[in-house]
Amino acid sequence: MKKSLLLTVLLCFITLELIGQDSSLLHFNTERLQVNKTGMLVLGGWAVGNIGINAFLTRNASGSDAHFYRMNIYWNMVNLALAIPGLRNSIITDPASLDLAESVSAYHHMGKILLINAGLDVAYITGGFLLKEMAKTRENKFDILNGYGRSLILQGGFLLAFDLVLYAALQSKSDNLTKILEAVKLTPTGIGLTFTF
Repeated sequence: MKKSLLLTVLLCFITLELIGQDSSLLHFNTERLQVNKTGMLVLGGWAVGNIGINAFLTRNASGSDAHFYRMNIYWNMVNLALAIPGLRNSIITDPASLDLAESVSAYHHMGKILLINAGLDVAYITGGFLLKEMAKTRENKFDILNGYGRSLILQGGFLLAFDLVLYAALQSKSDNLTKILEAVKLTPTGIGLTFTF
């Protein structure tokens, strides 16, 4: 009788610890998906706002300004095409359905994408300045080169700030993931969880 009672109490503690681990992972995934959702709402809002404002401004624009407004519209159609599936994925993903390996993979994958995007954003800004410089020596293409260059600088600058802020927000969740991963221990016979009572 005493052995059964002792075994029952021990199993209760193990079960409580496993629930604690599971709730930590659920909390981490919920926060990570919320960061992504907020980011996609910001990107989508920027895109919709740019498309609307620039479409309105294009009506009476000419020369370099017309090309600037049009390029902003084109650029933000792409931003919107990226934001919608990203937002949808953040909304429909059940944080409880992700195991530890999927959570770690998704976290690192998103971080890599944001850093690669930040590098591309610097290239866009640089390309914008190059187009503006080229416009100075090509009078017959001044309007298009200057307009597109200004747009690349503006859109690349926004995206650089966006990607860096989103990366920082994602990294702020890394302590939660580290705590979860500290409970996982590799042994010569396999992988196990460390339980603290």
